[in-house]
Amino acid sequence: MGDAADAARERAKRKKVQDQLDEALADSSPASDPVSIVTSGEEEDWGTEPQAPPPPPAKPKER
Repeated sequence: MGDAADAARERAKRKKVQDQLDEALADSSPASDPVSIVTSGEEEDWGTEPQAPPPPPAKPKER
């Protein structure tokens, strides 16, 4: 059941951001003005960017 709840939360977050973008676009006049909204970093993570690989482990210093 956690997966369904997580999916519902994810859909709600995406809808919130999309609604904010739609409202900002409707409020922009003239159309040449950039559209701007303020979100948190968590809201902006749509999961479409590939994750960077972790850095390699540090090598022990030789004596």
